Amino acid sequence: MKFKTIVLTRKKITTIILVSFLIVLVCILIKIIPKKSVNVFNYDQNSYEEILAEVLPDNREKSFNIKDKLKKIFGIDAQNPESILKQYSAAFEGTNIESHDAEEDKGNSDEEKNHSAEVSDRSDEPVMPDKSQINTSVGIKMNNATKYSVDIDSLCSKELPFSIDSEQPQVLVVHTHTTECYDGDQMSGESERNTDETRNIIAVGNEICSVLEENGIKTLHDTTYHDYPSYQGAYSRALTSIENCLKQYPSIKIVLDIHRDAFVYSDGSKLAVTCEENGISTAQVMIVAGTNSMGLWHENWQDNLTFAAKIQNAAEIMYPGLMRPINLRTERFNEHMTKGSLILEVGSNGNTLEQAKEGGKDVARAIAAVLKAE
Repeated sequence: MKFKTIVLTRKKITTIILVSFLIVLVCILIKIIPKKSVNVFNYDQNSYEEILAEVLPDNREKSFNIKDKLKKIFGIDAQNPESILKQYSAAFEGTNIESHDAEEDKGNSDEEKNHSAEVSDRSDEPVMPDKSQINTSVGIKMNNATKYSVDIDSLCSKELPFSIDSEQPQVLVVHTHTTECYDGDQMSGESERNTDETRNIIAVGNEICSVLEENGIKTLHDTTYHDYPSYQGAYSRALTSIENCLKQYPSIKIVLDIHRDAFVYSDGSKLAVTCEENGISTAQVMIVAGTNSMGLWHENWQDNLTFAAKIQNAAEIMYPGLMRPINLRTERFNEHMTKGSLILEVGSNGNTLEQAKEGGKDVARAIAAVLKAE
């Protein structure tokens, strides 16, 4: 019997080790990522910004699936919206929270609802603050989810990085999650989505646009449905709409992406964030400002945050209690397109549409005050 001599060189040994490592790595990945899960890396931005952004805040997107081992990698549980909101929407500090109570809702008579609608056009409007008031912080609160150190008071005193005129469109209002709606009969089953623009977030956007127009600020409202029929990829589709609008109207300085927040408690009730303005129940508003913390290009984030600080300050002066703390986030949220791009979370899934409309009008008046003061 003849024996073949095998010479193991250093190169062969290194090759064997590398191949073995790759095989083990592939096996681990196959175990971690389920075969039927959605390919979450299939978007234009090709980053896990989409993972974090797309799962907020809806807990019904069960096909958007990442297993427990990825939870250890990213520090979140993508199948549990409560854990995501706690980490990335930060605490509800400074927020007037009302837990949803079905029995309470039953007690609200049609007469009370009609009365709320009748008095929604207020006669006792606040005096518009001047520039010196807006530029002097009244103690703004911010929940900072980033590692950046931010002096919110100094941001308040800075000049806006843009100016507006009354001849050309200045503001674009969009909705990444256009079908978001509010508590009550406007919700479609358990989906908390509605394609009727008189009952979803578009109705709130209409109120914001109307107030800005009344104050001489030309505003465009893009009512494209970016999250329907497919919820996944909504931010990518919204970015395309924003780019198209900016090409058509290069005069636009401000892009406001209007959402509503969401939180479901363990007993199934929903978060309602409210305040009272002149006797009217009003949804509170949270400004969400993105950053470049994830490595995505976003040189405008500090300009956006300056704008957010001024809006927050004006709103605190005009409507104390209206605003939740500014939410500074690691994600970019398409806010890199202008120096005045922000997300406005108007109310939550436990609020009513009427409350959200009131909140939208109030924050729009604060925005108008800031822009007119400049």
